Amino acid sequence: MNRSQYAAMLSAIRENPANLAKFRAKFKNVYPFSDAIFKILMINEKDPSRFITFVNAMLDLRGNDRIKDFHFEAQEQPGILDNKTTIFDIVGTNERNEKVLVEVQQTDRNFYMDRLLYYTSRVITNHVKKSDDYKLPRIYVLSILTCDQFELEPDVYFHHVHFVKNGEGYYPKLDFYFVEVEKFLKIDQLAEKSEKEKSQRAEMLRLFGNIINEKPVSTNFYDKDFCKSLQKDVSLEKYEDELFLREDIMIDMAFERQSAFRKGERTKAREMAKAMLDKGLSIAMVTEISGLPEGEIVALASHS
Repeated sequence: MNRSQYAAMLSAIRENPANLAKFRAKFKNVYPFSDAIFKILMINEKDPSRFITFVNAMLDLRGNDRIKDFHFEAQEQPGILDNKTTIFDIVGTNERNEKVLVEVQQTDRNFYMDRLLYYTSRVITNHVKKSDDYKLPRIYVLSILTCDQFELEPDVYFHHVHFVKNGEGYYPKLDFYFVEVEKFLKIDQLAEKSEKEKSQRAEMLRLFGNIINEKPVSTNFYDKDFCKSLQKDVSLEKYEDELFLREDIMIDMAFERQSAFRKGERTKAREMAKAMLDKGLSIAMVTEISGLPEGEIVALASHS
């Protein structure tokens, strides 16, 4: 079951909970990257081993850098500016007392990066009291993206973003990691066997890709117990309609149409900007005419 099929199931169950039986007859697995399902799969206070394995794979942590222990933390109450009960899907600390923040982003929203930085700052603020010094905690932010956020990099699905000054890392204690799941699956499908990425991150994403596409899960990279328990927990038979009735519909069709229109407009603007760059117009002039951010124009110019 993919993202669109999961959204269709949520809508159908809202119309009539009995519709769940129709989807169970058609699909074996639930979509693993919805907000509710991801939390159910990953949060186990008594045994965080699955979450640890997932994060180590996504961040490609190796050797002494691998997370060996993890403690989940209670999320904060709603803030003044919104009514969300949580700001990240999962917040916790590893054995080094470093913060690990994980979220699944379902839709292409405006100001996504602004929101992510704002939420991260709230986590930092909550852990640094006024009487303390300004020795801030090391924080890893992992964002699992089910839609493309880095459209100018169609062949890159993993992005490690951090503060840079004069071309070099400026603040090493805050790292943002973005993993575009659907983009990876497209890239991986088109790659020749000899060219397929062999990282633990790629293997983990292939495992989840097989779950989404309802294909046999390979145990070549991860142990059989890990794969067996994960397959059991993503079974659609395990979940009742009460959960799906509480789950927000992650794909609002009206919003999706607006988003698609906005992307179409951006695509036209980029095509126009590239044509102007090819004719020799300056970056400043193309930025002014197209209305696109200067950073996008610079990126387009570097690919011209």
